[in-house]
Amino acid sequence: MYTFDQERLSDNADINSLLDTVFGPDRENKASYALRDAVAPVHELCVVVRRQTGIAATIRYWRVSVSDLITNTSETALLLGPIAVAPDVQGEGVGSALIEHTLDRARQMGHERILLVGESCYYARFGFLPVLPSFITLPGGRDARRLLVRQSARLPSLPAVGKLEPWAEAQEPRAIPPQKSLRPAFAV
Repeated sequence: MYTFDQERLSDNADINSLLDTVFGPDRENKASYALRDAVAPVHELCVVVRRQTGIAATIRYWRVSVSDLITNTSETALLLGPIAVAPDVQGEGVGSALIEHTLDRARQMGHERILLVGESCYYARFGFLPVLPSFITLPGGRDARRLLVRQSARLPSLPAVGKLEPWAEAQEPRAIPPQKSLRPAFAV
């Protein structure tokens, strides 16, 4: 039995341990981590999946800026990630349920453009498409070929030439207060 729950400050060590297990200790060298420096995650979208033995999965979202290098304008978007599922429960649908839950919540909050760095063959089922042929660079020029987007049809396309940057209105991370469970327990 699993339960969706708001991430708490006391979960930080368990989440970092899970992220190290899933992505390796050098995970912070990825381009997507440079977009998170000095920017607080979107608290309402930082969710964990709990089980009796601890955290089974985690997901976070961050505000980022998409700059158009031709028009010199920028727009805010969300960056999904990291998402990690404990190896012993991978393949049980926990990650998919977590993604669907938080994407629905992000939509309800009014977020219409969500980006992530990942594999198109996995994330296409959630409505993510490759950013290419637009040329959007990430910090350090890494992982740009794996940049995916999910956005409302009402929004204009991403810029033809642009870059993804940390959110311009960076703020200090704040403590995450304890919250009630977001949803009753579920079985997958």
